[in-house]
Amino acid sequence: MVKNKYQRLNKDEKREAREKYYQTKVGAANKARFLRLLICGLLCIIYSAVLVVDTIIEQKTYWYYILAGTMFIFGLIFIIGRAKLIVRNVNNYLIKNK
Repeated sequence: MVKNKYQRLNKDEKREAREKYYQTKVGAANKARFLRLLICGLLCIIYSAVLVVDTIIEQKTYWYYILAGTMFIFGLIFIIGRAKLIVRNVNNYLIKNK
């Protein structure tokens, strides 16, 4: 699989590219969306951990484990999807603005 332009940058250059992207009008709007995705993902993961602990303590049915697993999966989807969107958007920005 061929690496895109963003993936070939080192750590400092990636940070600079993200900062330049966030200074654009579209980047500023997306930054708030990315933050919301991160918060939702973390809340899903934390809630799933709390649900598992509560299920163990209260000795509830296995449906609570399924609910906790589902919440954990959604949290991971939010966080991984956020990372992929950031890479895609910043890469498109780098390609357009050499």
